[in-house]
Amino acid sequence: MRIRPARPADREALLAISLATGDAGGDAAPLHRDGDLIGLIYSAPYLALEPGSALVAEDEAGVVGFAVGTRDTRAFEARLERDWWPALRAAHPRPTGDPSSWDADARRIARFHAPRVAPVAVVAGHPAHMHLNLLARARGRGLGRRLADAWLGLCAADGAADGPIGVHVAVHPANTGALAFWAACGFAPIAAPEALPDAATVWLARVAG
Repeated sequence: MRIRPARPADREALLAISLATGDAGGDAAPLHRDGDLIGLIYSAPYLALEPGSALVAEDEAGVVGFAVGTRDTRAFEARLERDWWPALRAAHPRPTGDPSSWDADARRIARFHAPRVAPVAVVAGHPAHMHLNLLARARGRGLGRRLADAWLGLCAADGAADGPIGVHVAVHPANTGALAFWAACGFAPIAAPEALPDAATVWLARVAG
């Protein structure tokens, strides 16, 4: 297994990994007709807009994982609004009807039109964020920890002159494997539950480096 900077040619692999891990860490392919939708939210925009902060892990068969993110969440959200979401909104009309009747594709497409932004209570102390996903065949061998450490080191080096920076991650509460993984990487829940109303997300953070 080796870790290297991501390249534009890795886009399809990032989309495939996002789908294969998109159901609380499990395979979301059975839930979707369009398998690219998850990656168009969680991985591809980072490769396009923050390529210097995108890493992949690969074995002899190809790319098995990625770590992507940004040092400035608010600036990245603004770039998404300007440079990423408009084309996706044009290609995927906003879903209509009762949201409770939407399928998984419609729920993802709705995110193109109404993107979630990180809560103020999260970004205030932890302005950077990252996403990390590994295929099942790459788990259990320490690769995830190596990939996380590599991305955090990159984040710290990029802003060395500015001092330590806080990094946050968002995890679905049903993804117990991810919660345990981030805890092992030194991430802890952000202690501001009254300001974090999204019951579908656990916010964790640590300092990069």
